[in-house]
Amino acid sequence: MKRTLSILVIVVLLCLSAGAGFAAENSPMVRLRSGIQGVIAILNDPEYKGDPAMEAEKAHKIRETIKDFFNFEELSKRSVGRPWLKFTPEEKERFVSLFTNLLEQTYLGRVGEYSGEKVAFDKETIIKGKYAQVDTRLLTGKQDIPVFYRMKLTDGEWDVYDVKIEGVSLVKNYRTQFTGILDTTNDKTLEAGKKELFKRLEKKCAELKANPKAATDNGIE
Repeated sequence: MKRTLSILVIVVLLCLSAGAGFAAENSPMVRLRSGIQGVIAILNDPEYKGDPAMEAEKAHKIRETIKDFFNFEELSKRSVGRPWLKFTPEEKERFVSLFTNLLEQTYLGRVGEYSGEKVAFDKETIIKGKYAQVDTRLLTGKQDIPVFYRMKLTDGEWDVYDVKIEGVSLVKNYRTQFTGILDTTNDKTLEAGKKELFKRLEKKCAELKANPKAATDNGIE
């Protein structure tokens, strides 16, 4: 999982099109490439290079850019699975906020691992009109690693809600963890599970905030 996390850091936070095929102007591929190139522009901005005092501002800009093309609400809903239907609106809002914070802290803390890798955008596949998959390959120089982005069309914009690397889906990985916490046997056990889930998310976010470089995996134990 550590290797997958490292790869995900690279493909989520950066990349560059290499040999990209044709895609319509408002296609999932164009949307994905635009978002990723926005992150690259920040990372390559000479204003931030070699200046530790500017790290916080750079991280903020990267975070806001990623939020523009990632659908964290959809990612949260799918990561929780069916128990999401029994979350109150307030619980859903609290969960999306905490989960987004967790993902940001986990991946932004490792942004220094990027060393110039590029990404080839191979093809896009539209599924049932409002869902799509964009197939890419991370070009490391030693091997090509397939990376698949799942996207959803919402309010006229394609946004990422899952990333699959080396057969590991970000959504499924977290769903496995959350399912182990959310006991749906009855309402009482589910309420206890939700309380425990929020407690763990808050604890993990606090740990990562105190020590961003401690993000060695994406677990919430």
